[in-house]
Amino acid sequence: MPGYRLWLPAFIGFLLLHAGWAFAAPYNGPPDEQEHVLRASGIMRGEVIAESHPTGGIQTVPDSLYRGSCFPTKVEVAASCEREPGGDESELRVQTRAGRFNPVYYLVTSWPLGLWPNWTGILLARLLNGAAMAALLACAVVTAARWTRHRALVAGVVVAVTPMIAHLGGAINPSGVEIAAGIALFTALIAVVHDQREGVNRAAVVLAGVSASTLVTLRFTGVMWLAVILGVILVPSSRARLKTLVGSRTVRFWSVVVGVCVLASVAWVFLAQPVGAASANAGLTFKEILRFAVVDHMWPNVANQMVGVTGWAETLMPRLIYLVWFATLGVLTLGGLVVGKRADRWRLLALFFATFTPLLGAEILFVNVIGWFNQGRYFLPGAVGLPLLGAYVLGRHAFTGEHFRSMTRMFATLLLPIHLICLAYSMARWQSGLRSLNPFAGSWSPPLGSVPPLIVATLAVTLLFLTYWRASGVSIPQPDSVEEQPGDTARAETVGAR
Repeated sequence: MPGYRLWLPAFIGFLLLHAGWAFAAPYNGPPDEQEHVLRASGIMRGEVIAESHPTGGIQTVPDSLYRGSCFPTKVEVAASCEREPGGDESELRVQTRAGRFNPVYYLVTSWPLGLWPNWTGILLARLLNGAAMAALLACAVVTAARWTRHRALVAGVVVAVTPMIAHLGGAINPSGVEIAAGIALFTALIAVVHDQREGVNRAAVVLAGVSASTLVTLRFTGVMWLAVILGVILVPSSRARLKTLVGSRTVRFWSVVVGVCVLASVAWVFLAQPVGAASANAGLTFKEILRFAVVDHMWPNVANQMVGVTGWAETLMPRLIYLVWFATLGVLTLGGLVVGKRADRWRLLALFFATFTPLLGAEILFVNVIGWFNQGRYFLPGAVGLPLLGAYVLGRHAFTGEHFRSMTRMFATLLLPIHLICLAYSMARWQSGLRSLNPFAGSWSPPLGSVPPLIVATLAVTLLFLTYWRASGVSIPQPDSVEEQPGDTARAETVGAR
């Protein structure tokens, strides 16, 4: 199957899934959405570096996009308590925590807000955000299906793309694109570094370069995530393989591109200082901090949030959803630890600790100064690698292609309907404050009505199921983009062949 025949349905499926969330959510229903809308609107008015403020920056925005926060974090309050966006477009000077974030994301995905500071601009910006994420996730599916052995990583992608990621796909928030870039980067690097015997797959290198460049540009944590991912994938690695990669012109070119993006991102952090100044003074003892962080806050709240606690981390789904998702994650991650060799176990354990230790450690050390700040989505750019690496290890040491075909299809059957359940449950929360579980009723109604989001999401789930079904049975072809190494007399071995 040519790559585009797999990429296109995957892209459309993810885009429709994100569109379902985009059409369903009220303004500022997704996490921190208004903060990012105000940042985007200010950039469209020429304020690339906003006026400094102790908790972010001050932007000039139209009144039509500035609303209150009567329902975020209050699960029992419907979105009808707030005015709809639109109307008066007179300019205001307002504070936003995103006021000094890197402008690249907003210039690419949020420019419609400058033309239409109302529901039209909001929906278009959400769809552009969703399209960027869908493109990266579709590339990850193609990489998993065509450039790795046994299509093992396809099962990992099914588990890695949680409802929380789909929720962010229907929002104006750079966090979703950051996570999608992490998934694409993991799959590309596994294919290039560990799952290819000879030569260099140029297409996979390009995907790795684009994903890494995107990852470091969007948020101030991106450089940290790149270091974590590269460290886990590259150390330890075959010296011969690393030598082959260093000798590739494509690898050297994209290494320079990523390096430039890293320098630009670091320079922006020092120039703009996107993180606001400290303002909290909690006065907690170390024992109280440790108990809340590790027992009450980190587990299970953060773990649940990585699967899907929607809105402003206030809408907890039915508990069985988390049990099913964690079970599939356990099959891949714990299975990889059981059958993997020493280096495989090192990678999985190193990724786990490198994903959770920095942010959790910073929260524990500085909570009395900056307050509690961690949410599950903040860990996802690294955590998505756990099912992907676990699937790779299982495919390398234990399971066959037939095993993974069955596993991928079983995972898709179990997990894809959960996306619909989470969307419908979140709609009930926004429309009625969960006074009713009917997603078609309530005091608030989505801008296009309650029916279109669920129809679009149902089409998305159906298309993604068919895509995963086909991807799990794709034969590994001879790629057209493998570089021959100096002295080769024939094309390198088929990518992924034993």
